[in-house]
Amino acid sequence: MDELEGILELNKSEGIYIDIGTQVYLEITGVNYSVTSVFIGMLKDEFMIVTLPKRYKSVQNKLFTGNKIIVKYLFDGSVFAFQTSVIETITNPIKALALEYPKVVQQRELRIEKRNFVVIPGRAEAKKIEFPIVVFDISKNGLRFKYNDNKQSISALKENDLVRVYCQFPGMSEEVGTLSIVRNVRREKEQFSIGTEFQNISKAFLTPLMHFLYSIEDFS
Repeated sequence: MDELEGILELNKSEGIYIDIGTQVYLEITGVNYSVTSVFIGMLKDEFMIVTLPKRYKSVQNKLFTGNKIIVKYLFDGSVFAFQTSVIETITNPIKALALEYPKVVQQRELRIEKRNFVVIPGRAEAKKIEFPIVVFDISKNGLRFKYNDNKQSISALKENDLVRVYCQFPGMSEEVGTLSIVRNVRREKEQFSIGTEFQNISKAFLTPLMHFLYSIEDFS
């Protein structure tokens, strides 16, 4: 697993921690981009089954028996990764990909405290008023957003105010929201910059957030 040495901390645990329905990222030998698939099931020490990846037609010729694949996925706040190889591409009666059961699984904690500078349009609700925002800094614990200073629509937010923030993460068709508490407020010209901490974050928000953080994580 030379491709992963120095990137993930080796964890020779007793098994693979993964749930049916988990989204996985496939790095296929001979393909210079990753594709996504969904974990369907496995027979311990024998094989694993995932759905045919998105963009299947563009990688179909690389899914031949024996070709190497690195599989990465998120589970309980950690990134897991392993090297495997293709057993068979199944197209009938179901469409799926059979992979060798990995001999070594590696684990690394996602850097949840790392600040990630992004541009995500969204909206917020506070004091019974809804207003547009732009999220520009996000982590697993909270986010920072800006909104225009329009006194006719909402007065300035203050520390410890509650605000519900909605984001539409890239690749998602619908927005997701979570309750946050204001931790700091900055005035920047005609805008307010608001730092918040997530409160009682739901799985519906946490799951796409973690996948988004993984997608922008720098593993170099």
